[in-house]
Amino acid sequence: MTPQATRQPLMTLAGVAVLATTLAVAVGIAWASVGGDQDQQQAILFAATIAGFASVSGWIVGRWSRGRGPATAMAGGLGSTFVRLAPMLAALGWVTVQESGLRDAGAAGWLVAFYLPLLATDILLMVLAAPRGRPNGGAGTGQLT
Repeated sequence: MTPQATRQPLMTLAGVAVLATTLAVAVGIAWASVGGDQDQQQAILFAATIAGFASVSGWIVGRWSRGRGPATAMAGGLGSTFVRLAPMLAALGWVTVQESGLRDAGAAGWLVAFYLPLLATDILLMVLAAPRGRPNGGAGTGQLT
């Protein structure tokens, strides 16, 4: 097994842990800001569940496609974007057509408030987990083979 193949599952799990921690901090801040308002707390839990599921699922799909062929890598990147965005848009659409309840409690705003830090964290993780080395495979190093 190559060092890259060994590192792949560990980086995936580390990314899940970092995303979960980011969500926990965001939920903690949101929970403290609403006090004891149970409608707001329900909206926070709804938004955190959707955003957390979408973010972690997108991260896992994106990691799964790493180190595979070009078509799979491209499909994985597009798939991870879809998996990350589709539940959020569906939940946002559902909340906005509600007559009361979650809409009045501000669930749409909480969806966005949780999505943005999770997206920023995901982007940072992607940059940090990028394969190291020369992007051209070592071509042009001046060495004769």
